[in-house]
Amino acid sequence: MGAYILGSTLALAALTVEARLYRWVDEHGNVQYSDSHPPGNAKDMIELDSRGMVRKAAGKKASAGELAQQEAEQKIVQEQKRRDHALLESFSRPEEIDVLRDRQINAVEARVQTNKLRSQALQDKLKSLKAQVEAVTKARKKPVDAVQEDLELARKELDGLDAEAKKMTVEIAAIKERAEVDKKRFIELSGAPDLSSRK
Repeated sequence: MGAYILGSTLALAALTVEARLYRWVDEHGNVQYSDSHPPGNAKDMIELDSRGMVRKAAGKKASAGELAQQEAEQKIVQEQKRRDHALLESFSRPEEIDVLRDRQINAVEARVQTNKLRSQALQDKLKSLKAQVEAVTKARKKPVDAVQEDLELARKELDGLDAEAKKMTVEIAAIKERAEVDKKRFIELSGAPDLSSRK
């Protein structure tokens, strides 16, 4: 009998501490999320479990569109939980996110430098090829097809390198933005101080 009571108590405690999330629409029509029960004037209240799955929905039966929206929102919640878990598992201090950011940027900048060297070599090649074409033209001769082909290929490759350089600039900006978001979220989750901001 005692074991039965103890088992029931533990089961009840487990249910009590299980994380719950509520989704509802406030008086302004905005969708809200909270781990506290929504106010009495909340509409379309849905109770989610710790995985972001619907536990209980109040009111009328949801339409197909509403269900699709709820499913999409659940996926967002689940993805955020996955990212939060990964952040806490990967880092122990906010400064480590800065270190990773700098390492990733350095890798891209190394590619940028290689790109610049290749671009310079191509520009020199273009200059030489153009000089050959001009010399042939001055002599009133038809430029050699091979020279014309090399000139066109060099121009195309240079255009490709210019496009790649622009992509790498965007990539560096994205790395910085992602690191800033991750660091802010890590500090929210862990409560760790951001020592890098005091420098």
